[in-house]
Amino acid sequence: MARLARRRWMGLVFISMAISLVIIDGTIVNTIFPKIITALSINSVEVQWVQESYVLVFAALLLVWGSVADRIGRRRLLIIGILIFIVASVWAGVSDSATQLILARILQGFGGSMVLPTTLSLVNANFQGKERGIAFAVWGATIGGMVAVGPVIGGWLATSFGEDGWRLAFNINLPIGLIIIAGLLLFVSESKVEQRTGSPDIVGAVLSVLMFLTLVFGLIEGRT
Repeated sequence: MARLARRRWMGLVFISMAISLVIIDGTIVNTIFPKIITALSINSVEVQWVQESYVLVFAALLLVWGSVADRIGRRRLLIIGILIFIVASVWAGVSDSATQLILARILQGFGGSMVLPTTLSLVNANFQGKERGIAFAVWGATIGGMVAVGPVIGGWLATSFGEDGWRLAFNINLPIGLIIIAGLLLFVSESKVEQRTGSPDIVGAVLSVLMFLTLVFGLIEGRT
């Protein structure tokens, strides 16, 4: 029993690291923009979309992946999301134009949107009673903390590693992401809804994507 408890809490460490990875990348670019602008010679509109394309895709797809994870496995979808995220991060880190960087950020948002709902579901599935409350507190505190930590890390990388420090802000996700995947495979049990009846709600999924997409797009572009 004690061994299983230790395994659950170690799993929570890697679940928290997974959510940290995607939350940090939502804020880290704010402090590396000067380096990006200099390196890629991008204009103000392109700067806006480098940041907000990630958030746009991330928010639009959140509800879709929760239902998919219930069917195919939450840990499996989480690992797929992290793999997509780290591939997109490397692409962003080697980008030599605004177009490439924006496309990489869109792909990051696609992978990141798989991570948030699956980490939440895994915490709910792997903990019960009092432990569940503590685990949710850790999960929520991680999100809040990483929102604040992202700009600090971005500023440190941008000022301490020369002109290419902004690339490191993306490329560092590769080794961290691989460590997270290894930890998830070792310490987190698979979880899904067995024998779920009915077919996926395709219409509902499309509507949720369109509603979130247009809402977030309006919040981004409404001022202009």
